[in-house]
Amino acid sequence: MRTRSIRTLCAAAATALLWAGACATEGTPTDAGDGDDGATDREQDVDGADADGDADDGTEADALPDVEPDEADGAPDGADADGDDAGDGDGADDGDGPPPRECVDERCGDGLDNDCDGVVDEECFCAPGEVGTCFRGDPRRRGLGICRDGTMICEGTGEFGLWGPCEGDGVGLDADLCDAAALDEDCDGAPNDGCDCSAGDPELACGTDVGECRPGVQRCIAGRWSECLGAIGPQPEECNLLDDDCDRGTDEGLLRLCGTSIGTCRQGYERCDRGAWSDCEGGRIPATEVCDDLDNDCDGETDEDVTRSCGITRGRCLAGVETCTAGAFGPCEGAIDPIAESCNGVDDDCDGETDEDLTRSCGTDEGACVAGHQDCLGATGWSACLGSVGPTTETCDGRLDEDCDGTTDEGCACASGAVRSCGTDEGACVAGTQVCSTSGDWGPCTGAVGPTLEECNLADDDCDGTTDEGCDCVTGATRPCGTDTGECVAGLETCDGTGHWGPCLGATAPVPEVCDGRDNDCDGSTDEDDVCPRYPPVVECPAGRSVVAGTPTTLAGTGSDPDGGPVTFAWTVVTRPTGSTANPAPPDAATTVFTPDAPGTFTLRLCVTDDESVSTCCTVAVSATPACTVPATPAISTCPVSWDRRPIVEFDPVPAGITYQLFQDADATPYATIATTGYNYHRPAAPLGPGGPPPGGTTTTIYLKACRTTDPTCCATTSPITVGLIESCTTPIAATAENIVFSEYLIDGNGNPGTCPGDTCEAGEAIEITNLSNCPVTLSGDHFGYQNYSGAGFRWMNFTDADVIPPRGVYVAIRNYSASTCSFPFYGPDDPGLFGLKISGLSMQGSSLSSGWFNN
Repeated sequence: MRTRSIRTLCAAAATALLWAGACATEGTPTDAGDGDDGATDREQDVDGADADGDADDGTEADALPDVEPDEADGAPDGADADGDDAGDGDGADDGDGPPPRECVDERCGDGLDNDCDGVVDEECFCAPGEVGTCFRGDPRRRGLGICRDGTMICEGTGEFGLWGPCEGDGVGLDADLCDAAALDEDCDGAPNDGCDCSAGDPELACGTDVGECRPGVQRCIAGRWSECLGAIGPQPEECNLLDDDCDRGTDEGLLRLCGTSIGTCRQGYERCDRGAWSDCEGGRIPATEVCDDLDNDCDGETDEDVTRSCGITRGRCLAGVETCTAGAFGPCEGAIDPIAESCNGVDDDCDGETDEDLTRSCGTDEGACVAGHQDCLGATGWSACLGSVGPTTETCDGRLDEDCDGTTDEGCACASGAVRSCGTDEGACVAGTQVCSTSGDWGPCTGAVGPTLEECNLADDDCDGTTDEGCDCVTGATRPCGTDTGECVAGLETCDGTGHWGPCLGATAPVPEVCDGRDNDCDGSTDEDDVCPRYPPVVECPAGRSVVAGTPTTLAGTGSDPDGGPVTFAWTVVTRPTGSTANPAPPDAATTVFTPDAPGTFTLRLCVTDDESVSTCCTVAVSATPACTVPATPAISTCPVSWDRRPIVEFDPVPAGITYQLFQDADATPYATIATTGYNYHRPAAPLGPGGPPPGGTTTTIYLKACRTTDPTCCATTSPITVGLIESCTTPIAATAENIVFSEYLIDGNGNPGTCPGDTCEAGEAIEITNLSNCPVTLSGDHFGYQNYSGAGFRWMNFTDADVIPPRGVYVAIRNYSASTCSFPFYGPDDPGLFGLKISGLSMQGSSLSSGWFNN
């Protein structure tokens, strides 16, 4: 057996020390000189005895027989039929490992990925919110070595849900790591199979006898540890009252689909109950086919053979048939439908009565005639026309159509005694009247006044609808003429006897425009058409600006007259916010001062007027913002050193209407903005810099601005705070007295003295190793030892490459005695991040492991 050099960590009572070499105490372990005791490196002899209780004669007294069946040719135990067993140096590889994983249809309820698609129990029903165990690896590895179950949650909101993804399961590695931990990383039940061994090493027990599983042995063959020979491993759970998957549960959670999903049917599920499948639950069974374009009877066809009767069989009618197609009944085929009842002795409308209430009109109601009616006499036909009045000779009475031909008094010009108007009432004319004689002709027009020749007198003498046609005016009428605009004066025209206007008397007419300040040509303009040398004034306003309400601002304008004449200035407010009364002062100078008295936008106009009263204007906008009330300056703080370069800054809670901004050093842009009311701290998502070496790192400053959300310029700024950023370190360093600290925690809740060890003992202990460095600390090659104060026994733990303390983190070696009613887990799972946890996966070794604390 080879000798290993081990650095040892020893602890006594509540004190722990770190040193290189071995502890010179009773039972100190060393591999040197133990080649004759039959123990392997993983068994660690304590007092010179063989770890498995055998005599130290170099052989295993209880060596297991060969439990692996020999090959089919009947070769003796230990010999291969082809002659290449262990003796030829390559027999360990004859089997090429276990047969490949078998992929089958998914089997509900066993928590396994039966169809090898990486998903467990997909499309399997479950109760929403239910939590189940799951394993996505080879079912034969489940529960062996480092392989462990994960969990999955049933998702859904109805009566039944479907399983969500499997999370947290461990499916192992492809091969063992061949390290001292012997954790069976490939989960085949044989730790370190395929790893180096020495001829004569004793066989090792492997596998499990839980449920239907059976243990086997490992042998050293050709210098390598074999697989677990003769073992029966876990299998997918079957509905057979057996623990097939060797998890100490029988037929747990097994479901399988039943029924059909054809048409409107839906599959249900059967539960495994005491080794037998239950009735089908939760599905939808076939129903009678109806006309709805669905496969109600679930036979793969839709609406087949679905018909219904249509129409009636009565009188002349016969019923037909409607056939369903694509969810709707088609036309009624083969039917004889009802028709209107006719006078023939037959029930034509199929209402059970024949020729009921049949009558028809005869004769006419035109003019003075009156129609009658005929009654149905059955098969003999219609009766004579009853109650009618026929036509007579037409008379000119103006009232009746005696011959019933639709025309009254045809051949008559008028009705005897009728009166009508004649002539016209247009203009100066008057209409008369005519009376109809007994012969039907109109008499003479009496009382009428007819038209005369037209005169210029404002009357329509010729009654043609037009007054004084051909006349310009009424004789003797007058009207103004000319204009009173400018220097002109209006005159007067008089209408003569022929109806035409005379000359304009007393008027002053326009003359050409001259430069005299008067409207000589009476067109409404003075001195136009450049009769005078003149140009409009020039004006320029200042640029627009934004000020705080209540703050005076100076507005400097300019203006001049290109003609060289004097100008005047006038400032006015054109638009202003509601309620404002502010005005510029002075209002009549080129430069004025304006003080906005309300927030909002003001528009001011400057007009420049020259000596010809010509004005030119411009405008300027003044925007007034509300006056700023600076927020209260919040208090801020942080730790002096940030090990992950993401310092947590604490501050007073963010008030409503205020936004916080965090700045680093002299940056103009904040690295964080916090606008959520009530927040009182911030930790950046990314480091603020690369940092420097501990203990102080690289120093940076942080300060905070508190600004009003409605006015980002209205802010309060805190004094800067200083924090050191520690650089990142990923390279593991060795453990030293300067970078680790030991802590011991004891729990003794035993209320029954004398019961420990025992199933009612309540006690526990934990050892913590804290990393004070910003780098990972590896414990590989170190040794942790513990000796009771009485010196009665020594226990230890040999650390491996896997035992690394995260930066600024904690390594926890948990050793507690499990009680019947409580235990002491101390911490949760590993967390490799900064300030993380590393939970020891090692077993304590040494003497008297069952006599007190440090039980594993």
